[in-house]
Amino acid sequence: QWLALNEAVQKSLAAKPKQNLEKMMIVSEGVKPIRHHTQGADFFEETFYLRRGDNEQKEGVAEQGFLQVLMRGDNTSDEWKVEPPSDQSKLSYRRTSLANWITDTENGPGHLLARVIVNRLWQHHFGEGIVSTPNDFGAQGQKPTHPELLDWLANYLIENDWRLKPVHRLIMTSAAYMQSSEYNESKAKADLGNQYLWRYEPHRVEAEIIRDSMLAVSGTLDERMFGPGTLDMGHKRRSIYFMIKRSKLIPFLTVFDGPEPLVSVGGRPATTVAPQALIFMNSPYVREYAGNFAKQLLSENESTADIVKAGYWQALSRDPSEQELAATVEFVDSQMKSYAAEQQANPRELAVTDFCQTLFSLNEFIFIE
Repeated sequence: QWLALNEAVQKSLAAKPKQNLEKMMIVSEGVKPIRHHTQGADFFEETFYLRRGDNEQKEGVAEQGFLQVLMRGDNTSDEWKVEPPSDQSKLSYRRTSLANWITDTENGPGHLLARVIVNRLWQHHFGEGIVSTPNDFGAQGQKPTHPELLDWLANYLIENDWRLKPVHRLIMTSAAYMQSSEYNESKAKADLGNQYLWRYEPHRVEAEIIRDSMLAVSGTLDERMFGPGTLDMGHKRRSIYFMIKRSKLIPFLTVFDGPEPLVSVGGRPATTVAPQALIFMNSPYVREYAGNFAKQLLSENESTADIVKAGYWQALSRDPSEQELAATVEFVDSQMKSYAAEQQANPRELAVTDFCQTLFSLNEFIFIE
């Protein structure tokens, strides 16, 4: 009788919902590391100066210090250092000390840090930074085109407690950002590279934003924040939640110049290659986004003309011109008749899906002008 009862218990335990636990490697002080077939200790208690890089020729213990060239006056490292609260602390507090130094605007490199940050924000909005070499503010990098503006923005960031949103808002409401992108031949002769910002330079958005925009426009973007990454290309969260795996890169991001994950990339290239057009035409994911977009338009609009107008507004933030409206209505009606002749299910939905996929394929959808 006990065996029968125990068997029922074991069956019940086997059917019990289980947590999906994943082992993750966190490189941090105070966290037990995962062994990687290494010899010796996982963390070295002391780091030494080595003669000619030879581990057998130790010259002395290397203590935490900071770059003297980025210190002002007679300051020493001691004023930024933070000691552990007790001998039993698992943390050395060296990173806290580094943070104190790097954000010190009076005696440390805080002003340089602020310049680097606002330069990258400017680069994000304009396609190129005030310093065109964002990873190199040294002698080998390019000089700023507007040094006074760079300094002013750096001070603005510091005055706003290092918050980025005020700087974003300031840049995007500036006269420089809101300029027309219209080409002017006489101004181009004086400044062909648009260094001095006489027009807004159109530039393509990043690969992640292209995918996220299609999800947002189609109404299927999952806005949940935080949580694990994934390699599933069909997931609906923002592209920042893609896991980076060297042997399995995400094709859509790679085609649109996603960054090399093994090195620091200060500025992404913006290439124009045939697979970019082909992926919009043939990708099952793009087709899925277009289908969801079409269902949304059909549920909110009756006539084909209204569908076209709503599609233009939602994808491109503008009305279609009279010529675009007439041509697109004719295209949708023609596709619908073609699908009906082939006895396809939901010919109108398929035709509107073709229209939505065409909107995604426009340069206007992936370029900021």
